[in-house]
Amino acid sequence: MEASSVSSRRGMLGRALLAAAGVVGLGGAARHSSAAGTVRQSRTELTLYGRHLHLHAPTRRAGELPRKGDRHTAYAELLDGPEGSAVGHFSAAHLSLDSPFAAASSLEIHTFDLAGGTIHGLGSAVRGADGHFVVLGGTGKYAGATGSYVARRLPPELGGNGTAEFRLTLRGLEVNHGL
Repeated sequence: MEASSVSSRRGMLGRALLAAAGVVGLGGAARHSSAAGTVRQSRTELTLYGRHLHLHAPTRRAGELPRKGDRHTAYAELLDGPEGSAVGHFSAAHLSLDSPFAAASSLEIHTFDLAGGTIHGLGSAVRGADGHFVVLGGTGKYAGATGSYVARRLPPELGGNGTAEFRLTLRGLEVNHGL
């Protein structure tokens, strides 16, 4: 009987120490999660404007709407205001969609090449409406950036005036305010 009670006390002590270690570990994880959550709440609002926006589809003439499966590219000069100074370059690769199950008319990959780094985005757009995109990440001073943005593009090839507006909401440790 004596051996049984010593063994049972050791087992109980071991389980108590294991439970205490678990509580300490959870507390540390909660503090780490809380600290990371606090840092990631920082936001940077960035609005960029495009001029000389063009859309090129090798199989389409200007004014002809892209069809399902068409690939096309776009580019524009980026400005810091509607009539502002040049701050970078925008480029995009598009794949036209025509699904009876979704409103999106294109899947797009975007690159914003800015002083100090790039921002990369992905999303879909509905013809004639603003597109909603996710920030995949960035390089340089935009390393670690996440977030989303709304893009309004008016290429002359589809009847627009060659301008664009990109309203980005960036989050992340390395995002610096301003350009």
